[in-house]
Amino acid sequence: MKRNMLRKAPLLSIIITGVMIGTTAGQVRADEPFKTITHPRNLPSQKEASLYPREWTTYGSNPGRNPVFSSPRSAPDWFQKGVRWDFSGAGALPLHSKPLSGKNNVTAYAVGMPVGVSVVRGILLVGDDNGYTYAINARTGKRIWSHYGWNMTMSNPLVSHGRVFVSTGNPYFNYANTVRFAEGKRAVRGPGLNTLYCLDLKTGKVLWSATTAGEMMATATIVGSSLWVATGAGHINGYQLSDGKRIAHLDIRSFDSMSSLVAGDKAVYLGVSHPSRFLSYSPSENKVRWSRTFKNLYKTGMGDCTPAFADHLVVSEATVRSGDPKRPLRNVLFALSASTGKILWKKSFSPGQVPPSMKTATPLIVHGIVYATSPVSREMVAVDLHHGKPVWKQSVDAPARTAGIVTGNHLIIPTSGGAIEVRNTRTGALEKESQIGGAFGPATPVIVGGTLYESSVYGHVLAIPLSSLLH
Repeated sequence: MKRNMLRKAPLLSIIITGVMIGTTAGQVRADEPFKTITHPRNLPSQKEASLYPREWTTYGSNPGRNPVFSSPRSAPDWFQKGVRWDFSGAGALPLHSKPLSGKNNVTAYAVGMPVGVSVVRGILLVGDDNGYTYAINARTGKRIWSHYGWNMTMSNPLVSHGRVFVSTGNPYFNYANTVRFAEGKRAVRGPGLNTLYCLDLKTGKVLWSATTAGEMMATATIVGSSLWVATGAGHINGYQLSDGKRIAHLDIRSFDSMSSLVAGDKAVYLGVSHPSRFLSYSPSENKVRWSRTFKNLYKTGMGDCTPAFADHLVVSEATVRSGDPKRPLRNVLFALSASTGKILWKKSFSPGQVPPSMKTATPLIVHGIVYATSPVSREMVAVDLHHGKPVWKQSVDAPARTAGIVTGNHLIIPTSGGAIEVRNTRTGALEKESQIGGAFGPATPVIVGGTLYESSVYGHVLAIPLSSLLH
């Protein structure tokens, strides 16, 4: 396909000049923008594949959002010590360059991989805002295949039984829906082709696809033999994994922005906006079981935060107006009973300024402790899951849009300043900071064996030996 065809891709047109910058493992050439590219020679061996998780059915792999997979004693030396590589997607910026237009959120929406990776059977999967899904050899960093989805791919790819499920969408309103939103009327978020793809894990071949009105930016969740996703048109849909047949379609009126679904206790939980609510949905009954909202919610509502689930409780964040003109917003961390929606506790962060992009951060639940961070106030807390009792509170230098990941006594947090912080889980004290470059978005890191995998809003996936971050 000729280069002039690239100009027809709206998501790529603003980064044509950057596509050919650098040649690292897995770089997509500018003259290959649309067809699925496959390099079967880069597939991991069966022995290597057996070292990794087999499935990835929700954002962060598990409802607590802590994707850590330790090394078996029989694992080879390279797996236990970790690997290091840097994969650059189409249009990726050098990690030590300035962001596009001087703004990280502009860079993220143009070329970024802001939401994180999935690692299954020796294959790392990641979506980017250029519309690509990449499959990368988790040991070598070499591209196995790439698939173009004709819209932003801003979610964790999910994997079940050798199939990859990828949803696409974008955060925009067209003119008519902008007017409707401004008037308080029902609006559809996400113009363009919004598609749920089922791809073959080894080849990237499309096995089936389904389209929706409105974006599907948030990560879906797999429950048994079905997949559940929320849309920018205000619906929750269910699909059979085997053939893509739609088995449920419920009008909830509110749209989902970036609240990736979480499943637990026979229900699915998510935050939605316009009108703003946090709700529990029953797949078996195809109905909303309960919904909750707060006073003084900011306009992004509750649809900005991905919740976590543990011990029959669901935990999330909301952004509310503080009443202080100089520091107009604050984040609120809250826990709800999964069965009734009763608010069990709420914790308010300090007020602060309006962040340039996401206003909340994904909480993390490990061993009965909730870790959460506020992009508004640049604070991080650890609280007891069941009672909300504070364990510690610390300040962070740059906003973090994820609470990170816990391994042993270490809490590892990527920040928007391009650093990876390591904190003590008992006190929150900073133990080490590694400056990586670029910027990190709402991407939960993944640890498999001795390697930490993380994606960047500069369009990179990084594999970093865990020991180099901790010591």
